[in-house]
Amino acid sequence: MKVDILDIGSGNISSIKNWIEQANVPARVVNKAENIDSDLLILPGVGSAGSYMERILAGGYDVAIKKHLLNGGRLLGVCLGFQIMTKYSEEDGGVDCLGLIDGYVERLGPDISHNGWEPLKFRINDMNKQSFYAQHKLTKKRLLDGRVFYNHEYGVVNNEKNSFFTPVSDNFSQYTGLFIKGKIIGIQFHPEKSQITGLELISMIL
Repeated sequence: MKVDILDIGSGNISSIKNWIEQANVPARVVNKAENIDSDLLILPGVGSAGSYMERILAGGYDVAIKKHLLNGGRLLGVCLGFQIMTKYSEEDGGVDCLGLIDGYVERLGPDISHNGWEPLKFRINDMNKQSFYAQHKLTKKRLLDGRVFYNHEYGVVNNEKNSFFTPVSDNFSQYTGLFIKGKIIGIQFHPEKSQITGLELISMIL
């Protein structure tokens, strides 16, 4: 398996790379659209949707990402990288996003920031109903039952039918914490900061 991590100057690239390599899978950092050539492309992201999308469009990454999917590649968005896969974000006065997911991003609420640990539990068979199935047998676990770390002020409202998703939490049940449909997976929490659960998750994905 070849894993590319997209570096557009926005995101904790080294932490994401370390997270992948903890599962004994090598990962390559790419910062040019024409260099994307992998089975799995990862879109990390921290910061704001406006500046992130500006960099995506300026570098021609939007075209490269869609080409990657058309060629049968899998796509993983983390935090802001997940949010910009939707159609639209309320952040920065309103931003048109990649439109890969039928959904949108909105503010959690006035002066609300969600920072902390939340439970995550699902069976791998539920995830595997999508075509984003694990290509390697890195784990025999059939149930993921742990906790993950969130740090965000905006959330994804998922309108995709027949997708697999889990809510952020009981208090933020209208927002999506983990999303899978087809060859696209989105993660709102920080798997690279989620200790053993983050490692178990990437082992299930790969």
